[in-house]
Amino acid sequence: MYVIIIGGGVAGSTLGKHLSSEGHEVVIVEDDEELAKTLAETIDALIIHGDGSDPEILKDAGIEKADAVAILTRDDNTNLAICQILKKFDVRIVARVNDPNKQDLYMALDVSAAVSPISAMVSYFKNAITLGKTRSLISLAKGKAEILELTITNEKLDGKKISELGLPPGALIGLINRNGEVLIASADQVIKTNDLVTMVAKTEAEKDAVTILKGE
Repeated sequence: MYVIIIGGGVAGSTLGKHLSSEGHEVVIVEDDEELAKTLAETIDALIIHGDGSDPEILKDAGIEKADAVAILTRDDNTNLAICQILKKFDVRIVARVNDPNKQDLYMALDVSAAVSPISAMVSYFKNAITLGKTRSLISLAKGKAEILELTITNEKLDGKKISELGLPPGALIGLINRNGEVLIASADQVIKTNDLVTMVAKTEAEKDAVTILKGE
């Protein structure tokens, strides 16, 4: 893939290194001259010093042949302006949301993904505190729902169908990992003890759902 990253801070540079190591063609646009020089010395990528919201800079970065653009500056106004500019290109847009309250503005621009590091971090720590060994994979809808991963430890559920588990409204099992075999869940799918399941749950339903599945 040909990927343009706008913003060469910690997130942008780390993403660039990972993508480059996997064989993707990476361009990083950074408006801080000193940081741009440092990136050029440490990352196997094309580094362009300039303003990522400048159409000419985007042209120099190869926007017309890009498969995806990751917009990772720390300023939402800048990120939103770039999203607006990129709408006319056939490119996947992934944007960093600095203020979670502005996430709807990004989605209104029909970006492929709008990721809020703050919301994700708060969700992760909240679940680490309240849900024990259950892992929160991602927060959805401004924290109103979660994608969770947990192991079935409630032996009373062994051999039961998902429809018989008594999960609360707002909780749904979507995927089962059983001894390395991945199963797409359905209402008639039988659950086994020690299955690793992926569940989507509304915030108000997740605690009860986890209690049922883990038997705690």
